[in-house]
Amino acid sequence: MIQPLNGHVILAPIETEEQTIGNIIIPDLGKEKPEIGEVVNVSATFNWNTGEYKKTQLEIGDKVLIPKLGAMRISVEGVDYYIVKETDILGVIK
Repeated sequence: MIQPLNGHVILAPIETEEQTIGNIIIPDLGKEKPEIGEVVNVSATFNWNTGEYKKTQLEIGDKVLIPKLGAMRISVEGVDYYIVKETDILGVIK
């Protein structure tokens, strides 16, 4: 497993389903949608002004939105993950 450092979050990508009518797949080419991921691991952020670590607001298992180009996609032992800074996360899906 990957241990993130200094405010980074490890996410497992959640694939969105394509819309189908019968056996016809309807492509959604014209819309830019954010990526959805599930939090796998988080790290605290070091605050250089106070010299202390700040705990993250995210918890393992949270589903979050990230911008399409806002995360690094990596593969570890055949499993795909996103690495993203906590500040780049757009929101938590409840």
